[in-house]
Amino acid sequence: MLFDEIKSLLLSFPLLKYSMKILLLLLILLATACKPSQVEPDQKSSARKKVKVAAIQCFSAMGKIQENRESLTQLIHESVSKGAKIIVLPEAAVTGYMDPINDITWTTGKETETELSIHKAAEKVDGESIQYFSGLAKELAVYLTIPFIESAEGEFYNSVVLANPKGEIVAHHRKQDLWKHGDSGWCSEGELEAQVVDTEYGRLGMMICYDVHSMPAKLAAKKVDIVLYSVGWYGPNTEDWYKNRFPKKVVVPNKFSVIAANWSQEKGKEPWIGCGWSNVVYKNGVVLSISPKETGSEIVYADLFID
Repeated sequence: MLFDEIKSLLLSFPLLKYSMKILLLLLILLATACKPSQVEPDQKSSARKKVKVAAIQCFSAMGKIQENRESLTQLIHESVSKGAKIIVLPEAAVTGYMDPINDITWTTGKETETELSIHKAAEKVDGESIQYFSGLAKELAVYLTIPFIESAEGEFYNSVVLANPKGEIVAHHRKQDLWKHGDSGWCSEGELEAQVVDTEYGRLGMMICYDVHSMPAKLAAKKVDIVLYSVGWYGPNTEDWYKNRFPKKVVVPNKFSVIAANWSQEKGKEPWIGCGWSNVVYKNGVVLSISPKETGSEIVYADLFID
């Protein structure tokens, strides 16, 4: 195609001397060779090591742990079938976070029509669900986040742990920046130091939804390469946040990549503002993959290069 264009250009100047045509040809070829690649910055070399990652976007029903476990298992298997080695689940995906449409939340007090008892749903960090999903991580040889509501010494936390390909729990994070509407009435503020894990894919760290206000700087200080971000977002301008403001305000200044898995509404039901738009963002702010869906399950895949 390029030589056809050059031929057409030369024929458009029939009076040019032969030597001038040769010079023009050389100049065009030189300019073409120096033209910048269209591949995104820092994503050029096929020789660089990379890892396929997956952000699972889905709905989790409050307190229906077995039902959630079954649907999450299916989505995790699907992610692995596509080659994913790092898999991130939405906020409290195992337990269910809240019901925004009907304004139902958790409570440590008496159960009502709009507040469900957290005592029946919360689990310890070595509980049945953690054992199940860490076993699944071992079976499938992947890094897997396990977001759940944790019970510990009379307190309840919005938590996430990371299982490695050996099925070991290698990191534990409790949400530090609590969202008043979703976390008040049951959730204690997380006190654990920002934990990072060195892996064959770089240094991994974790944060949960509203943690976006303080955790990025803490993780950046620990030189994290990839942040595993479990989200249950609520609020307007979700598309603009994930496409534009989040990459510019959170990713680029802190120089890490992010795998953001957000919740979604059940298929066929009216979504709330804030669901969907899970994405994978490279450290230079380029959105490698994003889902515009707000209902039903979706898996967002991307290849992240490893420095």
